[in-house]
Amino acid sequence: MLQTQSIIQNNGHWIVLGIVIALGLSVAFYLYSLDKYSLLYFGDSVSHMLGARKLVDWSENPGFAQIGTVWLPLPHLLLMPFTLVDPLFTTGFAGVAVSLPSLAITSALLYKMIRTHLVSGLSYIAFAGALLYALNPNTLYLGLTAMTEAPFMLFFVGSAYFFQKWYTNLEHLRSIGLCSIFLVLATLCRYEGWILPLFLASFAIVVLAKSNFDGRKKVFGILLALASLSGIIFWIGYNAIQYGDPLEFANAQYYSASSQALNRDIRQTLFLQPANVMTVYGITAYTMYGPMLLSAALVGYILHRRTEGRNKRRMLYVFLALPPLFTIASLLAGIGEMNLWFNSRFLILLLPLIIMLTAVLLQNLPNKIKKNRSSVAAVISVLFLFQTSMIAFDRVPTYLDAKGGFLYTLRTYDEIIESSIEKQSFSEPWSYDNWMVMGKEPDPDGAHAAKYWQDRRDVLDQHYKKAYENEHYEILELK
Repeated sequence: MLQTQSIIQNNGHWIVLGIVIALGLSVAFYLYSLDKYSLLYFGDSVSHMLGARKLVDWSENPGFAQIGTVWLPLPHLLLMPFTLVDPLFTTGFAGVAVSLPSLAITSALLYKMIRTHLVSGLSYIAFAGALLYALNPNTLYLGLTAMTEAPFMLFFVGSAYFFQKWYTNLEHLRSIGLCSIFLVLATLCRYEGWILPLFLASFAIVVLAKSNFDGRKKVFGILLALASLSGIIFWIGYNAIQYGDPLEFANAQYYSASSQALNRDIRQTLFLQPANVMTVYGITAYTMYGPMLLSAALVGYILHRRTEGRNKRRMLYVFLALPPLFTIASLLAGIGEMNLWFNSRFLILLLPLIIMLTAVLLQNLPNKIKKNRSSVAAVISVLFLFQTSMIAFDRVPTYLDAKGGFLYTLRTYDEIIESSIEKQSFSEPWSYDNWMVMGKEPDPDGAHAAKYWQDRRDVLDQHYKKAYENEHYEILELK
């Protein structure tokens, strides 16, 4: 029995990794069986995969120029090899190939963080925390798509893990070096990560300058921390060379966050309106994590303030809080939508901090509860209750946000099959539709409709011009 417990404790992170991969694949195939577009609901996920494939498979100008300026480059580079495989590209499983391992490794890192973070290092608390993160339906769905959140969270949590190791033992400069590497990768995934190298560099300079290390070791440690800024420097330099403006990513008309902030009607509702911003942020956090988990984190924070070792833990909490604070600052700058679920993806950044504080609560449960396995299981089950109910009642914000956007786009889609040839848009499509997609080998329920216009192609050519063609279909654009 003791040997089994020892094996589990020593290999817990591998067990978490395996559980998340297995469950994630099961959910991905289940969602795909329900709707073959379910992994493509987010419009941005399709854009990310297309942008990744264009790096290689693009007739006009393939190569690094296709990276663009607003989206950071690393997610596209990670997606690129998988998008070149057509079945993965067309189904969205290219996103699964990148995001699911990212989710699994992030969960394993959280397991190790909790084991290090707590004095007793109880493995069941670490398991609970890691799975509370991975099995949250919002996190899990994002971990199956080609969105940028899952890779960013991997590098963010990885940097926090090594920051924690370094601050626990300042002489361990290898940890600050690894923290910097993870931060470089994080800053090339999402802009919310840009605040972290600024914090690390400033913090390391102050801490190492006050340390008792010799001068060479101090300088080396500070240089390692400053290296975390290289991702930001690279992106600014790339924009300067490629576009002639080092801040093109922030200034690009229509696409940049600043452009959207200036041109959206919602700007005045958010801009310097802390009550409105915190209402949006707070309610969205509630819908994603529920009252039990948020309350547990709050109590965990109170207990943290009253227990030993709080100074060491405090800096980890500050580190984990910085990206969420960046999001709140962005909302205060007018960047966002007064739509709760539209902002749901950004609340993923808050979850590692919630998990760590919840672990503090579990660590400080009364001994009477901790010695009773049934009581411990009951407490942990309560923490999982809300996210289980989200699935049961089909109330998963990130999934509903993605699906809603997908279905909204389809409202303008005019499908013509045998049962709809009486529609006016079938007899005079140019009066209704700017684009036409004609299948060359249509399904039986569309064969007669397609043949009708194939036989009258001269009429179509008066109104449409060919935009694209392959062996399966032809796309026509209104002249």
